[in-house]
Amino acid sequence: MDLNPLFAPDSIAVIGASQNPQKVGGMPVNLLKQLGFAGRIYPVNPAASQVQGLKSYPVIADLPEPADLAIVAVPAAGVDSAIEQLIAQGTRSAVVLSSGFAEMGLQGAQVQARLAGRAREGGMALLGPNCLGIMSLRRNLFATFSPAPLAGVPNTGSVAIVSQSGAFGAYAYSLARKAGLGLSHWITTGNEASVSVADMISWLADDAETQVILAYIEGTRDGLALQRALAKARAAGKPVIVTKVGRTMAGARAAMSHTASLSGEDAVYQAVFDSTGAIRARTVDEMFRLGQAFSTGPLPRGNRLAIVTVSGGVGTLMADTASDEGLALPTLPASTGDALRTRIPFCATDNPIDITGQFTADLPVFGMAAHGAATCGEYDAVTIFVAAALASKFLSPAIIQMIRETMAAAPQMPITLSGIADEATRRELLEAGCLVYEEPTHAVETMAAKARWATYRAENLPQPRTLAPAAEVLNEADALAFLAEHGVAPAPHQVAHSADEAVAAWRALGGQAVLKIVSADLLHKSDVGGVRVGLRSETEVREAYDAILESVSRLAPQARRQGVLVARKLDPLAEVMLGARFDPVFGTVMVLGQGGVAVELHARTAVLMAPTSEARVRTCLEEFGILKLLGGWRGRPIVDAQPLVDTVVRFGELAAALGPRLAMLEINPLMVTAEGVAAADAVVSFKDL
Repeated sequence: MDLNPLFAPDSIAVIGASQNPQKVGGMPVNLLKQLGFAGRIYPVNPAASQVQGLKSYPVIADLPEPADLAIVAVPAAGVDSAIEQLIAQGTRSAVVLSSGFAEMGLQGAQVQARLAGRAREGGMALLGPNCLGIMSLRRNLFATFSPAPLAGVPNTGSVAIVSQSGAFGAYAYSLARKAGLGLSHWITTGNEASVSVADMISWLADDAETQVILAYIEGTRDGLALQRALAKARAAGKPVIVTKVGRTMAGARAAMSHTASLSGEDAVYQAVFDSTGAIRARTVDEMFRLGQAFSTGPLPRGNRLAIVTVSGGVGTLMADTASDEGLALPTLPASTGDALRTRIPFCATDNPIDITGQFTADLPVFGMAAHGAATCGEYDAVTIFVAAALASKFLSPAIIQMIRETMAAAPQMPITLSGIADEATRRELLEAGCLVYEEPTHAVETMAAKARWATYRAENLPQPRTLAPAAEVLNEADALAFLAEHGVAPAPHQVAHSADEAVAAWRALGGQAVLKIVSADLLHKSDVGGVRVGLRSETEVREAYDAILESVSRLAPQARRQGVLVARKLDPLAEVMLGARFDPVFGTVMVLGQGGVAVELHARTAVLMAPTSEARVRTCLEEFGILKLLGGWRGRPIVDAQPLVDTVVRFGELAAALGPRLAMLEINPLMVTAEGVAAADAVVSFKDL
């Protein structure tokens, strides 16, 4: 689908054009005329020879040429006919403002589906219906019925806004103008009959005018397309800041009723964002802060932050935030610290670097601290708290000059300022590449977000392969063999078909073993007495073997019994749980969490897209405390975590390779011992497509 005609038309037809500039069909004509669209405008209205001073045409067939873009503003019942006529004339893009489609229920959804199908057949890029339209700022293109542009047009810049919600889009447009955020394009997608948010993000990833993308998402019907689009933007070096609503059940229901999208599970959306490098903004304020941040100044090269402050208390607050956000705070080099203390003996020169309020009596010390932190080589970013100094007519010019000098000395060093500043000062510093925030923690959070994005860009995900297993449910022994075949080692085990074989296996495994029923029909073996542990003698093994078969026969007579698994009892230092399923919207999703019975007691799990990266796995294991356990916590042996990380990554690769054939893939627990990593229990089943 070629989306370029939507954004660079030389001619625009307005179907349903109105003489009244306040109506849905009148506002686009009004905006295009008033705000300088340089191309040709063709109003279509059978009841008027002129519309707002322009020649009007009674029907689409009378237009002097096929319009590059059509704005459709007729009632829903007339949209089908309008699209059919436009396709016949050769128009290749349309923005359908009309409502009354999928958002109205099943009948409307069916009409919308027919409309989308006809647009695809006719080679037309159709945006909407039920959308507020689009704007392209450099071309003065305003294909919308929102009156917001009449109150003022934002600066032309490199940030694009794409929103499923028209009302949110109009609000975002006004906020961008107020904040001085330079826009390249403004896009609302509405019901997404044909063109989706994912399509628009993909197009913007190729757009030379756009460097940062702000996306408002309520749901998606094609999660794989969304993942591809976000990954494409990351590969192009373009951060995508996403506000995704519908995190709660109530929010999901509201989003569904609004745009007729599928909200889906929020944890899966978060996994999509994590795996593709999209940055989630929880509030509108955060969305715009990050949009401004990513379009201003360089990215940090790493996560080492210097905090320069005139207040010890605020410096501590900023340091706490930095720690929460995963930023490192290395100490200022001694030579730089010694020089500062010669000027202000009681300043703190660790990090935060507190030059105290006394700097107002010796202003050059501010420049020394900022310049020293930016050029010493120990930091990847600098954030500075100046309290109310920027509001002082005496202090502000000198501070601004010293900031400019510091930025000139370290042009690749991102610098943010926190303090009270008037709008003129804020804009002056912003134009120089320095962000200014009143809230000190926002300055730190911004640096953390930019540092994470730099890390996301460097991640390499394994390329998925394809497996086509038989359509069946595997018993545990076959499941463990299947996992072993694909690089996930099982605990040492044998399958016994008699008490004598069980005893022989118990001896071979060192007299430390667990007995479990082998049955493809039993997911929770312990519920039917199918597990025995703590066996210390041959007699106990024989009794356990017989007891397992008797209990399962009595409590689950329908279950197939395929022997008894005799597995070595392991002494784990840590246990994790791994699970995977195929999501019809997003593809293969995996869950990593604490293992054993702990997974049912503590909801310490993370949802990841499969395949996943080593970096993502390490982050999760760190959050769960698993890496700490393996690092010698409280006198425990120190065990290399890399085999565990590798096993989790291989599990994700296997799950992704199974794709839609995957019904269930689970290991619980995956045990980490001093000897290595082993799957102690597994469930594997496939679907027949």
